[in-house]
Amino acid sequence: MSDAPATATAVEQTGGNPFIRLAQRPRLMLLLLAGWSILTVLAQTFTSSSLLLENHSASELELDGALGGLALGWQGIPLAAIYIYSFRNPVRYRPVFTLALIHMGALAASQLYHLLITGDFTIESVIVPLVGSVALGALVFVHLFQPRDDPPAPPSAD
Repeated sequence: MSDAPATATAVEQTGGNPFIRLAQRPRLMLLLLAGWSILTVLAQTFTSSSLLLENHSASELELDGALGGLALGWQGIPLAAIYIYSFRNPVRYRPVFTLALIHMGALAASQLYHLLITGDFTIESVIVPLVGSVALGALVFVHLFQPRDDPPAPPSAD
């Protein structure tokens, strides 16, 4: 008999790509999610950068209309704050990963909507945000549904 513990963590059981195992660590995922949210805020802040918006016609590119200001509302700030706050104890704040899955799904859906339905953007404009959101969403999805060793719940006081 060996002195090794009988159970192993889910990360040790999965094997596979070491980069993916590393990226699936809860704290690292929260940092990646916070960084992605901050990047969305930067994209909304520096709209005159050619990295974000290009002027393909003679007229100037504008976001206009009664609700146009909502398009650049910095929604990523509160999400980044939640991810950073949860960083201190990912086990206690595990539901934040469900929020992250919804967040990444909504980002991916919005990119596909603007590419395929409205035609607002070209594939070169959505490929990086789409791939980033899908990749982070996949990491979160696998993390949420992988088997894990939870400590037994304390007995009820009934």
